[in-house]
Amino acid sequence: MAEKFDAIIIGTGQAGPSLAQRMTKEGMKVAIVERKLFGGTCVNVGCIPTKALVASARAAHMARRGKEFGVNIEGQINVDMKQVKARKDAIVKQSNDGVTNWLTNMNNLTVFEGHGRLESPNTVRVNNDLICADKIILNVGGRAFVPDMPGIGDVEYLTNSGMMDVNYLPKHLIVIGGSYIGLEFAQMYRRFGSRVTVVEKGPRLIGREDEEVSAAVRQILENEDIDIRLNSDCISFAKSGDQIEVTANCKLQTANCKLQTV
Repeated sequence: MAEKFDAIIIGTGQAGPSLAQRMTKEGMKVAIVERKLFGGTCVNVGCIPTKALVASARAAHMARRGKEFGVNIEGQINVDMKQVKARKDAIVKQSNDGVTNWLTNMNNLTVFEGHGRLESPNTVRVNNDLICADKIILNVGGRAFVPDMPGIGDVEYLTNSGMMDVNYLPKHLIVIGGSYIGLEFAQMYRRFGSRVTVVEKGPRLIGREDEEVSAAVRQILENEDIDIRLNSDCISFAKSGDQIEVTANCKLQTANCKLQTV
């Protein structure tokens, strides 16, 4: 027999915990289901960890610019990526623990850990538990979309989530796509010390923004020695020894541009 609830929330991302609190305060018996990380994208692989990394990258950037502000720092500025990741992980853990404690101690709320599967319009199975409710709210978040580009299945690549596990400094980071998430990682890793190239199919970066904004952002990035390749019609990937070769047929260039990343 299925355990009866007034509402079932699948996913503990931004909307889930607040919705659970509101419903339980109104006297409803609520179940919330989480298959992996409490807090969802923003807490674990989005807003919070990326801003922690941005802060470390800015610290390195400002240290290198110290002389402009009358601050003399002897020697080369080096970045310890293991320490950068450890700091980010500690901040994420604090937020994750906060959401977990909030939910597990909320009155009238039952937390189920596992993959929720709809078995009927009002029934959800989580592992061996069967629960039902008249109201089922899907708060399942999103995942990175990986286009079907030639050779993409033959090489190792990172998405916005996989980048959270990087604890080393890539010699050359190639970012496919010039929207705001890609540009955030591009500037971040350039400031850490990587060579960075952004490859964008469109005629400008962050194409949904005004043209003046796109131009200003491009100028900022290029001023930090980030290589921008626009109008990249055909993007393909291939292994080249222990490296990855990216080929982009750029419409505004006379020949293909071949880039390598490690």
